[in-house]
Amino acid sequence: MKKTLKRIAMAVAAAAVLTAVPFMSGCESSHPEAVITISYDGTEYELNYKLYRNMYPQTIRHFIELAESGFYNNTIIHNYSGSSYMYGGGYSYSDTYETDYDEGELGMLDYFEINSKEAEYYNLAINTDTLTPSVYRDNIDGRYIDALPTVIGEVGETHVIQNGELTGSFGALRMYYSDKSFDDDFDDTVYLDKDGNDDVVIMADYEQHSATSLFSIQTSSSSGSSDYCIFGQLIETQALTDLISAIESDTVTVSDVPIDTRDVLLGEADVANFEDFTVTALPIIVVSVEITRY
Repeated sequence: MKKTLKRIAMAVAAAAVLTAVPFMSGCESSHPEAVITISYDGTEYELNYKLYRNMYPQTIRHFIELAESGFYNNTIIHNYSGSSYMYGGGYSYSDTYETDYDEGELGMLDYFEINSKEAEYYNLAINTDTLTPSVYRDNIDGRYIDALPTVIGEVGETHVIQNGELTGSFGALRMYYSDKSFDDDFDDTVYLDKDGNDDVVIMADYEQHSATSLFSIQTSSSSGSSDYCIFGQLIETQALTDLISAIESDTVTVSDVPIDTRDVLLGEADVANFEDFTVTALPIIVVSVEITRY
């Protein structure tokens, strides 16, 4: 009798393992979660986010890959408007920040050039295959070549979200898209890999299907713009409210910062567009971006 019970127990245990394998192998959820820890004036603020993989799978994959590589850790918010947004993901933090700020606009312009994360982004994408390429620049003899380390933006004509657009809200997490139309020498028609296997590839306008490392956090309660893919929302808002209250109003505007038009990571490029940034008197530091639920 004991042997029979033992065999039954072993069979039940084996069945449990077999049924658990498919579950564990498909452990990605529709709503991953992330914690963005931001430091300002010596105090840290943890922003807890719910991400929407069910709506923007490529954008979420791209963001998670960057977060897991540590790309966002020890970066700064390089463009800030207390009533609208804060942008990050383009520049590392350096303790020369306050000195550069004291030197005014030219000092901060040098700061952006020295601390651009463009080289690191391309190293992740091209040399280490850390980022999943989903956009191809050319097709030769049936092969999609020159893969670009960008993500399908899940958008269509005029940047309209195809899978059910999230409404902008206080703290909304957005991925930045870029307009490359000013570069007449750049053919912005590319091949989009919809599933990562090269078997479902369509032609589309690169401008509407390219996200980079840049993200923004909405600091207003407006509905936002469909020019940005809103892919995450705050689980609770108090930490962001406290952060905004703590930030000093003293700012400096930095004009004509060069923007890379090819993949829209900030920094020097052969063909560059230029943007103006507003930085705060004390640095707003992105200490880390951690994925806490997959």
